[in-house]
Amino acid sequence: MAAMLHIDQLRTSFAQSGKSLTIIDGVSLTVQAGETVGIVGESGCGKSVTSLSIMRLLGKNAEMTGSIRFEGKELLTLSEKEMQKIRGNEIAMIFQEPMTSLNPLQTIGKQIGEPLRRHLGLSKQAAKERAVQLLREVGIPRAEEIVGEYPHQLSGGMRQRVMIAMAMACSPKLLIADEPTTALDVTIQAQILELMKKVRAENHTSIVLITHDLGVVAEMCHRVIVMYAGQIVEEAEVTKLFEEPKHPYTKGLLNSMPSVSVDAERLEAIPGSVPLLHEMPAGCRFAPRCSHVMDICREQNPQLLPVEGGQKCRCWLYQEGDER
Repeated sequence: MAAMLHIDQLRTSFAQSGKSLTIIDGVSLTVQAGETVGIVGESGCGKSVTSLSIMRLLGKNAEMTGSIRFEGKELLTLSEKEMQKIRGNEIAMIFQEPMTSLNPLQTIGKQIGEPLRRHLGLSKQAAKERAVQLLREVGIPRAEEIVGEYPHQLSGGMRQRVMIAMAMACSPKLLIADEPTTALDVTIQAQILELMKKVRAENHTSIVLITHDLGVVAEMCHRVIVMYAGQIVEEAEVTKLFEEPKHPYTKGLLNSMPSVSVDAERLEAIPGSVPLLHEMPAGCRFAPRCSHVMDICREQNPQLLPVEGGQKCRCWLYQEGDER
């Protein structure tokens, strides 16, 4: 069965001060219909740039090569006008910070109604009625009044629900959620995740979920992509990733999670930080922070290869599926 979304060797670079800085370097992934794929990693690993590459929302100084195919259609060769027909209609995105993503000068109803009028051709009144219905569906009380209010009048959790209502307005086939629960308290976070599960179940929507929260991944995802310094370092089914992580970086992320079953005074931390774009190591990009580093790690960057257990891993500890 053909994947709904198929990304092959995506490379995204930005022109800066006469130089080309590569943010995403050879990313390949697939998303099936009705599947939720999580993309995890620290800040600066390329998660959000991957999502914005799919949406083609990176601006004129960005250059993308490789392939992004959505239902067989190559997105990288489409004109901006053609992409506008897809954005918000077939592919929608929940952005990381609703306060900066929502227009402060337009009412909630007008912002939800815009994709309905643009893509579905609804009248102004019909779009308003549908906006009220969508707000009710995402659990917002006083929906009839909220459509006439502005973003600053709503709480963070309410604004995030508005973002989901906007994203789901045209029943997209693919929903990209970039840190949808960041800065929300745990109660609102749980409600947002349940809402996304409901959307997936009712509409058979595929979801790409970008997060640094592995608890959210365990709750929501079927498969997980682990990114580090612009590359995929591990890919696995969610249960496999938690039970048998392969890459030292993945193990470090899991060990840094608090656990009720382990009585520890301090959480483990991965030493160092993600390398800067103009200071990428010559070999494996994680080598300077890795406790298993070998000479070859500092010289050559390993490929992302299938390993035992059905995972894929970019690490010199594994060679064609066998541990060294």
